[in-house]
Amino acid sequence: MIADDKVIIGFGGDEFAARGRVTAYSLADGSKVWECQSTGSDADVCLTPDTNKANPQFGQAGSDLGIKTFPGEDYKIGGGAAWGWYSYDPELKIVYYSTGNPGLWSPAYRCPDKTHEECNAGDFDNKWSMTIFARNVKDGTAVWAYQMTPFDQWDYDGINENFLTDMTIDGKKVKALTHFDRNGFAYVLDRVDGTLHRATKYVTTDWAEKVDMKTGRPVKVREHSPLERGRNVSACPSAMGGKDQQPGSVDPKEPNMFYMPTNNWCMELEPQERTHTNQGTVYVFANVYMYPEKPGTTGKIKKYDVLTGKSVWEIPDPYPNWSGTMNTDGGLMFYGSLGGDFRAVDRKSGKILWSRKLGSGIIGNPATWKTGGKQYVGVYSGIGGWIGLPVTAGLDLSDKFGAIGATAMTKAAGLQFIPQGGELNVFRVME
Repeated sequence: MIADDKVIIGFGGDEFAARGRVTAYSLADGSKVWECQSTGSDADVCLTPDTNKANPQFGQAGSDLGIKTFPGEDYKIGGGAAWGWYSYDPELKIVYYSTGNPGLWSPAYRCPDKTHEECNAGDFDNKWSMTIFARNVKDGTAVWAYQMTPFDQWDYDGINENFLTDMTIDGKKVKALTHFDRNGFAYVLDRVDGTLHRATKYVTTDWAEKVDMKTGRPVKVREHSPLERGRNVSACPSAMGGKDQQPGSVDPKEPNMFYMPTNNWCMELEPQERTHTNQGTVYVFANVYMYPEKPGTTGKIKKYDVLTGKSVWEIPDPYPNWSGTMNTDGGLMFYGSLGGDFRAVDRKSGKILWSRKLGSGIIGNPATWKTGGKQYVGVYSGIGGWIGLPVTAGLDLSDKFGAIGATAMTKAAGLQFIPQGGELNVFRVME
């Protein structure tokens, strides 16, 4: 992302024993201006004595939490890659982004203690993976940092987009940041100082009872928390999340109403023995089986109020929602389904006003533009991504653990019957 006179960039690789970082380069000459790690010492993570000043319970500089909350030197392969979306507030001069999971999916290796309670007491939170960062664009120093899923046990990779809107919350005007995480919670924070205002479940979520609003920590449920190697555990949502990287949308005139593509399935996860620690080789070590929460409905588009925690309306779909949503000022919302349906929806009622079947499943994000006095909307069609990998790679669907659980979802939802292919489809918006 370009912010002021800098280019901000991260990378992926949590499942390959990466150590996440974000780097800012000069837009003028490409020279490196600053670089901040997701794990490591306070200096490496660019924490200062003022970081989380308003919310010290989130963690502060002074004890190198990015090292001490990992066993040994595992912070060096501790994940936290910032491979997703970035936001920028040009008035506050702050860049916002989120970090991914802490590497391998067999969580006992990331905590030397023995029990669920011990590993979730805070000593081994694996900071600063799964964290929303607010950084000064000038030098990268962290204004605040909030970890959504400490000691991640499900691969709830936290990189989803952060929306910046101005809301009235509990009678006060707030410069807000909203984040719909893969872990099933929708978070609303003050983007100035990181204060947590809301954390509501926007899909079926059973791995945590709730988020403690005083500490910001999730109250985890042992029954749905994998830890011991060989112990099979069910959890909702699945590792693909209540939503994955497909972006939602919001109208700034309704800053608390979000149009969100959601996935509605769960999983069984069984941690396995670790066989190697080489960076650059696959580093998962877990068997994952994914299944629909409710047969016949594996995706929903929701108009969701993040302040009340309630859906205004929902559009169920037999296929997972892997396309983003897009609003127009005229009151429409566009999105595409994996079944290949490109749709225009009345944002007020949730009624589908128009639909066109395209040549393949849609995981692209709709875009709109105006030229020659006429408005157009376009979208790429073509099944793909993690959800489409078993189809595009021709994997054996009888292997329910293939593509880290995606083969089972493919078979359950019938994704193998969706035609492949990629094309750009453009339509003119008519009054």
